[in-house]
Amino acid sequence: MRQSIKILLIEDNAEIQEAVFLVFEFHWPEAKIIQALDGYQGIALAKSGSPDLVILDLGLPDIDGLKVLKEIRAFSQVPVIIFTVRGEGMDKIRGFELGADDYIVKPFSPKEIIARVHAILQRSGKIADEVETVKQVQASQNLSIDFNSGTVVKGDKKFKLSNTELNLLKYLELNYNRVLTDNDILAKVWGNEYVDCTESLHTYIDSLRQKLEDDPANPKIILGDLAGYRFKQPR
Repeated sequence: MRQSIKILLIEDNAEIQEAVFLVFEFHWPEAKIIQALDGYQGIALAKSGSPDLVILDLGLPDIDGLKVLKEIRAFSQVPVIIFTVRGEGMDKIRGFELGADDYIVKPFSPKEIIARVHAILQRSGKIADEVETVKQVQASQNLSIDFNSGTVVKGDKKFKLSNTELNLLKYLELNYNRVLTDNDILAKVWGNEYVDCTESLHTYIDSLRQKLEDDPANPKIILGDLAGYRFKQPR
């Protein structure tokens, strides 16, 4: 039996709504789905409904889905999965920049949506977390990372990482100065069913570099080579 959770679905397409409801009814019946048919209703329910996770369509009738994501991130770090259409690569990147934790390309399979929801809830601590915890790292003179709160202080700027960014960075730091392959990282941080999702991993690495590096094009903290990635900064 899976753990009881509350999911906010922000989606106006009736076929997608029905598909999501059926997926959880058959594969995760303990989940409670609350529904918003437009962006403003979704923002209100994200604030008042205390969901464990949000599934957000980017093509809403009243407001752009990315703006909905930005509004939610202004008051909550609830995990968010965005629905995208195949080929909308810039939407995925922009979504990660605004704090999305993952994306699902439509049309999706029941196995994929359940696996991604489970992995994100595990990473965010809503269900048992398999990623070892580290506390705080002074990555350089002007950069410190608090892994308990997900807060980064860079110079005079302070900001929060998304749950996925935080857990990815945790795993890299816990394996300090060790080269980790894409498959290593995907299996440990996302789960074994994600070992082929290298594009998603590379997007997250790029997002972390944009936030942490002084010069993302010439990284000094998250290094990459043909074998994989490694975290290289004095503890």
